[in-house]
Amino acid sequence: MLLPLAVLYAGDLKKWYLRLIAVYLLDQQYGPDQSLLVSKNLRIMHSITWQGVIAALALLILACFLGYAWGYRFNPNLKFVKSRNFQMWVFVIVVVFATIDLFYNAFSDYDKNLWTVFFGYSINIYAKYLTIPNLTSAIEPGILEETERYLMVLIFIAGFNRFPKWRVPIAVYASGILFGLSHAGNVGWNGETLSATVAQVIGVMGSGFLWAVLYLYTGKLWLPMIFHFLMDYLADLQSGWNSAGWQFSGWTTDYISEILMVAVPLAFTIWMMFGQRRAVLEENANRLLNLN
Repeated sequence: MLLPLAVLYAGDLKKWYLRLIAVYLLDQQYGPDQSLLVSKNLRIMHSITWQGVIAALALLILACFLGYAWGYRFNPNLKFVKSRNFQMWVFVIVVVFATIDLFYNAFSDYDKNLWTVFFGYSINIYAKYLTIPNLTSAIEPGILEETERYLMVLIFIAGFNRFPKWRVPIAVYASGILFGLSHAGNVGWNGETLSATVAQVIGVMGSGFLWAVLYLYTGKLWLPMIFHFLMDYLADLQSGWNSAGWQFSGWTTDYISEILMVAVPLAFTIWMMFGQRRAVLEENANRLLNLN
């Protein structure tokens, strides 16, 4: 019901910063849908609405119409177009690197011993967490937050289009930083401490940079959605969706882990900013803006 109104008012915005504010306000509108009050006896529907999956899908649909209202593509997923700059080996490396990032974030298990931050891993998936709420709580951010990333990437590319050397880096790193900052509200969530939340805000920026590059290189929004879903779902299967999302004990290894989670993806995405790799990012940026 709110789709026409959202497109009517937000669709007329021209300034990139006003569009960012509109996306934030729309997220607040479409985020909570618990007011639907679906009975707990309808387990699947209750979980889908209570965990925000319906809201996430609503925002995805809205994003398509909003991008179109701004004069850009309706579909955030680009058709594959053979380009002389596209390199299959680079595509494979991007996917492999995203998989490594996923594995480290999901299964890294370290203590005070320095070596554990590099080589300490634990895969403790419990059958008791194979529940519908744990599934839907991972589906929601996979769709919602990657839809937000798409809108932010689109807004920054369009907003800084007159600076062709900087528009793609700004889109990648600004969207990643905002992605990290969006987790600031997790403080207090099931006992998550302020220091743990600060660590989470910083730590997830690395994945944010990586997923933005993954989207721009492939043109497929569903790819970062899958990686985002898997990262959250694997965490849920180990500790449950209603547990603190991040831990921080103040150990030296905590700080090293933070550096690894941000600096390694940062270095990788900087590498993607050159040569034919960058050319593909630019080509897809133009396609998002309907420039070719």
